[in-house]
Amino acid sequence: MELIKIGKIAKTHGFKGHIKVYIDEFYMNDFEDMQAIFINQLPYFISKKDINSNSQAILLLEDIDTKEKAQKLQGKEIFAKDDDLTEILDGNEYDELINFIFMDKSSGKNGKIIEIIEMPFQFLAKVQFEDRETLIPLNDDFILSINRKKHIVEMCLPEGLLDIN
Repeated sequence: MELIKIGKIAKTHGFKGHIKVYIDEFYMNDFEDMQAIFINQLPYFISKKDINSNSQAILLLEDIDTKEKAQKLQGKEIFAKDDDLTEILDGNEYDELINFIFMDKSSGKNGKIIEIIEMPFQFLAKVQFEDRETLIPLNDDFILSINRKKHIVEMCLPEGLLDIN
């Protein structure tokens, strides 16, 4: 069984153990049907789920029934079994980003994603800037947001990454 990162716990919500979570939009449809999530390699069964938006939800997990217990989970990454994500994992999950606008918050540079390249351990976006094309790793740590309505991928790349030819 392989676990796939689908989101992160933001903070507690209320006093009865509820937690606010952020779920990657790629996985939200599958998340709606999930009965359990994994935190620190341990399964947590979902007792109650209130989805607030395309990427946020309030959860109550079994055995997490106080604010103190919930606080221990703050900032932890959320994982799901790959079996629960079959819809997403059938093919290249980033193909939909072709023709999206790429925006790098750290450098202020913008370009157009013209191709997604699958490598053994990661996906790369080929981005067309005014004067050249550059390959950019589609790493969850770099992606700030994906706005599917406006067709924009906002990233924060390490300094100097766009200067490499």
